[in-house]
Amino acid sequence: MVKDTLAPAPGFVPIAPAAKRLGVTQGRVRQLIKSGDLLANQVGDIWLVESESVERRIALAPGHGRKLTPSRAWALLCMADHQPAPWLDRSARYKVGALLKNRGLRALSSKLVDRGLPVRLRSHPSLLRRLRHDPRLMLTGATAAAELGLGLLAGDVVEAYIEAGSFEEISHEYHLQASREPNVVLRRVRGFAATWPIAPNAPLSAIALDLLEDADPRARELGASLIERIDR
Repeated sequence: MVKDTLAPAPGFVPIAPAAKRLGVTQGRVRQLIKSGDLLANQVGDIWLVESESVERRIALAPGHGRKLTPSRAWALLCMADHQPAPWLDRSARYKVGALLKNRGLRALSSKLVDRGLPVRLRSHPSLLRRLRHDPRLMLTGATAAAELGLGLLAGDVVEAYIEAGSFEEISHEYHLQASREPNVVLRRVRGFAATWPIAPNAPLSAIALDLLEDADPRARELGASLIERIDR
């Protein structure tokens, strides 16, 4: 049996320290893993929780007010970008639209955590070009900003949303490994639409929010500028 005392892979922590960091019980951490609110891998008899997933949950303080489900979060992001959200019925679209109008995108960012938690990975550089053009991905962050000519260079990093059910297949195909020096950031999305991705590039609103989480100050500045433009 594998013990919690063994050193986990880089970027992952056992349940006990994850629970301590979050200020919850280990049972609650297991619930969050099961619901998809925390990303984790099972190794033998234990679960290893992705550190970035823990830190993101803390930063976005999901306990303060109910967060939006993936379907409603993405509907709001699309509506902020003046795009349709056909997976919601008329009544739900009206409610989401009213929320966006009354609060604005920036104020609602902590409720949009379920748009997709990022997993930081590394692939061989020779595979990045093919990965960037894989039709199962919806580009976001600096990658999408470069594609859309928003004034950023993507560099040798691919950032995209992916439907959670395709994550293992993509990881195997492109030999992706968890890394503290990633050149791939995949945001796993729990399925909500009949087809995925909903577009080659994420809505501008989602790109802007993801840029705000970038380590590059120029990316964060662009993200803030885009959100300000959207909220006008």
